[in-house]
Amino acid sequence: MRNRMTRSLLLIAAIVFVTTTAGWAGTKVAAKIKYHPQSGSSPKVKKECALATRIPEIFAASIDDLSTGGGGGTRLELLIRDIHAPPAGMFSGPKWVTIYGTLKKGGREIGTFRAKRSTFTGKGTCGMLEKCVSVIADDVGEWLKSPTKDARLGDAK
Repeated sequence: MRNRMTRSLLLIAAIVFVTTTAGWAGTKVAAKIKYHPQSGSSPKVKKECALATRIPEIFAASIDDLSTGGGGGTRLELLIRDIHAPPAGMFSGPKWVTIYGTLKKGGREIGTFRAKRSTFTGKGTCGMLEKCVSVIADDVGEWLKSPTKDARLGDAK
């Protein structure tokens, strides 16, 4: 009886683990995302830092089971909402990035978030922004384990 109970508990634990860790397996993010029209990003930062394509790459590299590309299924839609990036790297003060995201499965909204991170350090303006995005990717990876609507991640709390 005890062995049967132990096996049953292990089976339940395995099912819960697989369900929670692989719930969003195969999630896609567009290879290029958009800037909000009032993001504050200068044309120079848009061109030199190429965050519209770098953000999806950084997210895909940082978050398990997330990849860039098209197709249906589960999608993480991202929008660059706000960028503060005066030129001259760390000599011109802090840089920050705010990203909005929506997780959709089969067209149905599962969760939404606003994530913001800032930094005073990094190699140049683009390096500082990428540092912010890397930390946001980690925040979003945690959020994907249990997505909610209207979540505030990182410095957006």
